[in-house]
Amino acid sequence: MQAHLAGLGPSRVTLGDFLKACSGKREPWNCSTLPADWCIALGHPDYAAEWRGISDSRECEDVAAVGLVTLWDRGIGGALPTVEPEALATGDIAVVALGSLQAGAIWTGERFAIRIPSGLHFSGGLHVLKAWRP
Repeated sequence: MQAHLAGLGPSRVTLGDFLKACSGKREPWNCSTLPADWCIALGHPDYAAEWRGISDSRECEDVAAVGLVTLWDRGIGGALPTVEPEALATGDIAVVALGSLQAGAIWTGERFAIRIPSGLHFSGGLHVLKAWRP
């Protein structure tokens, strides 16, 4: 993904360019890599470095047993400001609830972009557990 965006630089990458570069199947991945990659593309450190290589669903469940919000809070470490769910702006990242599951997502201005095995999924009407502005 970074190779596709290499010529843009952090101040020039758009969410549309980023999502196009990420639209194909990617391995390995977990539910936090898409928003973490977005933050990297914008020039921020990799808040998911600690668990980036974990892609087995069992391992993901073990790592995220404390909850994704706790995991993300630890990784982000205050480097990004939090955002109230009703104040989301295009490009904000969030932990969202998908029924009893949690996932990392990027707000597109209309829907959330979420990484799935075959590429990207876009969904609206999700419950935001916590959000940050990269």
